[in-house]
Amino acid sequence: MSDSDSAEEYDTFNTNGGGGGGGTSFLFDPASIAHVTATAEASASPTTQRRHHRFSSAASQGTRSAATTQLATDVGSTVVRSRIPFLKSVTFFDPEIYYRKDEVAEAEEGGDTTNNVDDENNNTDVDDEDDDDDDDDVTVEINNMQHWDIHLQDPPSENEENQKKKSLRQKISQSKLGTVLKFNKTSRLIIQDFEGLIEYSSVQSGDSLLSINKHVIDPRTTTAQDARSFMNECVEKEGVLNIVTENPHGEDVLINVTVIKPRRDMNYNELGLVVWNWPYLCVRQINEGSIFEHTPIQEMDQIAAINDIDCSKMRTKAFAQCVSELPVELTITLIRRKHRYTGSFK
Repeated sequence: MSDSDSAEEYDTFNTNGGGGGGGTSFLFDPASIAHVTATAEASASPTTQRRHHRFSSAASQGTRSAATTQLATDVGSTVVRSRIPFLKSVTFFDPEIYYRKDEVAEAEEGGDTTNNVDDENNNTDVDDEDDDDDDDDVTVEINNMQHWDIHLQDPPSENEENQKKKSLRQKISQSKLGTVLKFNKTSRLIIQDFEGLIEYSSVQSGDSLLSINKHVIDPRTTTAQDARSFMNECVEKEGVLNIVTENPHGEDVLINVTVIKPRRDMNYNELGLVVWNWPYLCVRQINEGSIFEHTPIQEMDQIAAINDIDCSKMRTKAFAQCVSELPVELTITLIRRKHRYTGSFK
């Protein structure tokens, strides 16, 4: 992977979108959530039913968890229809690796690099039992959710792509529509299927893979197998994996960012995402060391929704409550406006 690939380059927004599913806002009474979920699952596909069964918070699937519904009631907001984002991302962590790096760095800064790590591995005193209790609070649930898997498909060959373009042109010509065809200069790796932690996000089969841990993936130099190996390497060495995908049918100003909390009880201050009303709810700052550093979120992004709870009239205190109380998965829908002078999204 070349150095040029390591830069973040998400300024490839598609203007053919406009498939936003804004629609009417909804507010479900918590007592009726079981009926709503049962009705939705009864009409869902087997794959969707499996995902609904395994994960209570299924914002991307159209149903609402009881936690989300109750929070919407508490903060005086509404539970809205899922929007269709152009960019989507999911970030998750291996807490043992992710936090171990910080512990080692702190030990090195303090000049004590000889015994800290060994003590953690070899200490069998009573204190170690207390540490185990603390670790259980942090990781026991996450350890039950370590499973993730993703299947990627290499882009079609040049001959297949040319044949596809030719077939489309013939159809357009035969229908006598004055439509101008636009094709991407570079095809991308396609998400075929996924399971485990990625099911928390709004990622869908058919999305294009843009980047892994902020390294832009060029299919001309990176195969599907290479990309998968790089994902494993990120988890094993860095303890964090961030995947960004592109949705060809989404609005070109909407971004969905999903973060799986390393700890369920992490509150607003610990997550390190600072928001303010200016005048709408938007990102003011991403603190150093924040888990949101591993996402495509940028300062000044407007926050449209969190787990499909409408944030259009939400104040910072209510947002902090949502972030602190929502379990495990946070999906934030952002609006990113073009710069008024440059026309860029950056």
